[in-house]
Amino acid sequence: MAKNKDKYYNTRGLKGLLGEVRRPNNFKVVIEGIGADEANLELIMQRAFLPKVTLNPIELRHGNEALKFAGAASWEGGQITILDTLSKKELNLLLDWFNETYDTETGTLGLASNYKKTATIYEYAADGRYERSWPLEGVWISSTDLGTLDATSDALKEISFVLQIDPSPLRPKYKDNKDVEYTEDTATNKTEV
Repeated sequence: MAKNKDKYYNTRGLKGLLGEVRRPNNFKVVIEGIGADEANLELIMQRAFLPKVTLNPIELRHGNEALKFAGAASWEGGQITILDTLSKKELNLLLDWFNETYDTETGTLGLASNYKKTATIYEYAADGRYERSWPLEGVWISSTDLGTLDATSDALKEISFVLQIDPSPLRPKYKDNKDVEYTEDTATNKTEV
């Protein structure tokens, strides 16, 4: 009997990592070369972004129709939100980095070679393994929000920064895990009830 070519995959026979799903709360962001000692900065993060890229369509009109082609790629960073700790070191390093872009005392803009940094966003499993990393190039702070004060709240104080990025490889790097392949055990051509 010939095998059915129209197989689909379900989760019943999944073995190994195919049954595990990444969670959005297992991540860290590391920014390289911050401060006078060019250290890597890792903060207590609440929220972060993953890179986005959009191909802007170019429309070519011909008669009563229009064809679309891929135009320039537009890269979008995003917002990171950190907890405002009692230590002054983390905030001062971030503000020093922002001042490399725009010096708030003199009103001058910095040189891109000084303020653009390299960063990596790491995702990992609940047990800390199966790391996936997203390298980012040309990272710089375009906006800061130092948070709000509220005498009626007992929430944790947060600080937010908007990071811009340059074109970066849109392919993650993996550590600690091999690709999991589907086998005949995970493929089926009938629905089990």
